[in-house]
Amino acid sequence: MSPVTANTSANDNSVLGEDGTDGVTRYRQLASVIRHKIVSGEYPIGHQLPTVDAMAQSHGIAKVTVRQAFALLAEEGLISSQRGRGTHVIKAPSGFDERLRAAINDDAVGAADLEIRILEKRDGVSLPTALSRFGKAHDTYAMVRKLHIQDGAPFCAIEMYVATSVYARFPRGGEKRHKLVQLLRQVVGDRMGATYMTLTVEPADYVLVRDLGYIFGAPVAKMARSILDVDGNVLMAGFFWYRGDRFVLDVALPATLSEHYPDLTIPEARR
Repeated sequence: MSPVTANTSANDNSVLGEDGTDGVTRYRQLASVIRHKIVSGEYPIGHQLPTVDAMAQSHGIAKVTVRQAFALLAEEGLISSQRGRGTHVIKAPSGFDERLRAAINDDAVGAADLEIRILEKRDGVSLPTALSRFGKAHDTYAMVRKLHIQDGAPFCAIEMYVATSVYARFPRGGEKRHKLVQLLRQVVGDRMGATYMTLTVEPADYVLVRDLGYIFGAPVAKMARSILDVDGNVLMAGFFWYRGDRFVLDVALPATLSEHYPDLTIPEARR
């Protein structure tokens, strides 16, 4: 699920960056910025957006680009424009509530608060190199590709790899009812060791648009996570893609923890 390059015309004023590597059109990027401000509450319902002229000047883009962004947001039902009255926010995209916060952050959340839809399962696959940086990979893994859904709306796409010997110990069909990390704790227990996570932000490609019901080019929080055993073997690792408008990560750490354990912030394997 890597970003793809969109086809654009020469007069579309559409590609950011002089190297041509970013294929997200400028009006979609502007729409993403405005959408984020609506979600965050900076632009609440009823708020009047800056004029097309003001928006074009402040962002250094053409007026037609602003109009295209407004048209896209109007299609989504987020804003409405009326001659003589300007453009106003009329709806906020789906954000997150406490149930969604728990669905993202609580590994023990169950089927009552989280729908898990399995898209694909494959056995006997190798662990991607990007997920084996912090530990030693097993010979083979079971790959599970799935969606996490709440109230009928997907918020996270996941591609997870579980060591074959570990996956064989999971209860049959358990991956449809529980998060995989919860199943891992049940079968491994005290053998679980360190967890490494890397969080980045990228634009949604067409695969994520399809799976998450999202907007092309909108921000996605991508998390790579590797869970090792006490001997440094990778028990389970995977990639998570969260919709940017439905993602919140809660982490609580003691103030002096990084002083005593510096590898928490700069893992030794990455120095």
